[in-house]
Amino acid sequence: MKFLFGKTFINTAVALYIWILGITIGALLASGAFVANVIFNASFFGVELSKFQSGILMTQIFLKLNILLIVVAFIIAIFETFTLRLGDNKKIIKIILFISGAISVICILLFSLYYTPFIVEQQQLGLNATQSSEFISMHAQSEFVANVLFFCLSINVLFRLVYRK
Repeated sequence: MKFLFGKTFINTAVALYIWILGITIGALLASGAFVANVIFNASFFGVELSKFQSGILMTQIFLKLNILLIVVAFIIAIFETFTLRLGDNKKIIKIILFISGAISVICILLFSLYYTPFIVEQQQLGLNATQSSEFISMHAQSEFVANVLFFCLSINVLFRLVYRK
């Protein structure tokens, strides 16, 4: 990659990429662990919300998060494809980074374009729809996909920091 761009450009691009992945990891952690815990336990803070109402609020947060995720998926796809071809790391490191990036993109697309629309649709149908076994299963799957995304993004950041050239 050095033959196409100067070292400063490459280092800056990698640093920005790691920063973007870090922001995304933080957003996933904040929305999934911190915000959800507060919203679904609002009664501890003097606000009475039903589980259905809390779910509506969480969905709105995830709809906003999905905007970030889609942009990041695009960045990951471009960056990982580019560095797979032109990166300076050992082949095994390049493959690990590419695979973690590819899995991240797949998870983002599943979460944003498959699970979230399903959850929104079911919420629009009302409380009974969100208590169905199908909804519960899809919701659990979406949580699993978000956890896999968190793991893959973390692997990507850690490998880039440990094995940087």
